[in-house]
Amino acid sequence: MAIHSTSNSKNNDIAASKPTDKVTKLEKNTSSLTLEDQLSFDLITEQTTLREQRAGKNSRGLLILVNGMENSGKGEAVKALTEWMDARYIKVHATMGQHPSRYQPIWQRHTWQLPRKGEIAVYFGNWYADLIRYVFDCGDDIDEQRLQQMIEDIEAFEQDLVNNNTDIVKCWFSVDNKTLKKRLTDEEPDPEQLYHLDWFRKKDVKRFKRFSSRLMGLQSSWHHIDGQDIDASNIQFANVVLAALQTMNQLAAADDAQDNPQKSDKQKADKSANPKTDKNPVKPNPLPFKPTPLIDELVSVDNQALEKADYKKQLHSKQHILAELIRERGQRHIIFVFEGMDAAGKGGAIRRIIAPLDPREFTIHAISAPTEDELKHAYLWRFWTRLPHDEMADVDIVYLSQKFKRNKCVALLKQRLHNSRVTIFDRSWYGRVLVERIEGFAKEADWQRAYGEINRFENDLVQSNAIVVKFWLAISEEEELKRFKAREETPNKQFKITDDDWRNRAKWHEYVQAASDMIHLTHHKKRPWYVIATDDKYTARLKILDAIISELSKNL
Repeated sequence: MAIHSTSNSKNNDIAASKPTDKVTKLEKNTSSLTLEDQLSFDLITEQTTLREQRAGKNSRGLLILVNGMENSGKGEAVKALTEWMDARYIKVHATMGQHPSRYQPIWQRHTWQLPRKGEIAVYFGNWYADLIRYVFDCGDDIDEQRLQQMIEDIEAFEQDLVNNNTDIVKCWFSVDNKTLKKRLTDEEPDPEQLYHLDWFRKKDVKRFKRFSSRLMGLQSSWHHIDGQDIDASNIQFANVVLAALQTMNQLAAADDAQDNPQKSDKQKADKSANPKTDKNPVKPNPLPFKPTPLIDELVSVDNQALEKADYKKQLHSKQHILAELIRERGQRHIIFVFEGMDAAGKGGAIRRIIAPLDPREFTIHAISAPTEDELKHAYLWRFWTRLPHDEMADVDIVYLSQKFKRNKCVALLKQRLHNSRVTIFDRSWYGRVLVERIEGFAKEADWQRAYGEINRFENDLVQSNAIVVKFWLAISEEEELKRFKAREETPNKQFKITDDDWRNRAKWHEYVQAASDMIHLTHHKKRPWYVIATDDKYTARLKILDAIISELSKNL
């Protein structure tokens, strides 16, 4: 979503509103200060409105991406912005460009810097610095297909942020070669800055400008900031931010009006006093959702039992194979997702998976209701930040090879430092299209849109060489009731049964339909769903191990 400023390098609207009669010499000398004071007032007003809305469910956050040439006025513009606004409520982050890893999405390492709803974050470098680093590291050997894919992944990620109430403003600062040369001579900066390139080299500057032109052509959402005149660029940048704040506050107000029809009369009355509200964007109602056909296994659950002795024999054999396969994963991350009916045996299945593994090889995330802080971020944020992080980039290996001069030593360091993991989610991002959908915790438009967001998210994981396997554990309604009662009667298992479990059970058929929709709309051969439909725990565990062995054998 591009938020474009209607202002030029100076605030024309503000300037036009000033008196047109005779201006004194003193006024002429202080006219720029008056302009800045008015701009500051408008910025703080919108910033205050944003903060006042942060407790509402329609509140929004603002992410300001700052990129461009070194010595083009980026730092000065952000410094001016923090002076004109309340700096206490603006978070400024900066990252150095890092060669993108082949084992995680390009945006993943940056998810911790995303603003909460009601907050403003300025982010220097960001994922575009990584993109530029890739271009310069590869040089003439660049993989154009991979570069294009990373750009598309970034665009999809940014759109998902916007859809989840995190608006994005992207500003690109530039100066001409003459100004750059003068500022480099005057200030003598470190030639390796955000993008790790030498700004004293004409070849590097030319390549940077060539790629920036290409990026601007592909993404119309960028605001170009001319850094020749620092004062003018500061005002232009601030006006871009102001326009974004005004737009997002209007969006939040429009969403509140839709959610609270009782307030609409007052808002209609306000429109006469504030004509701008007539232009408030209104989101259309979602299209009618068509349920998918029920999956047979979800309604016809197998009840044949396996003998315990036979189960143990098969279990040990399959666990041995599983352990061997996982140790062959190299640098690839493996992600298992477990969903299913309450008391279907997810915990028991997970224990049999991790039993033959080294505890250092895996991480388990038991997902419950989101915390207050998690609710202030985009829906998928709490899962993005739980993914295994790959901090061992290819460029670091180059550095180590130069430092140690021994290929064997480098290989060992690479293996140790690479944080490849087996990550298991007991409940996951599918909560939005399951419990949040059924219990009314998410708006209809939000859970319908979530299918596309989930598919894009998982596709990014797969394209980053992760192996993703998903399980839905189905049991019969009668078997669930039996297990619920057993938990209530067993002291060390009573914690497993809650009022929520009984509430969910009352909506059994709704959950079956939601599960069918979920599986139909998010299944893919590279990130498949396996439906494990049996009332026998032994059989379920073995089927899960079989599925994992099959997927790992195909992909490793």
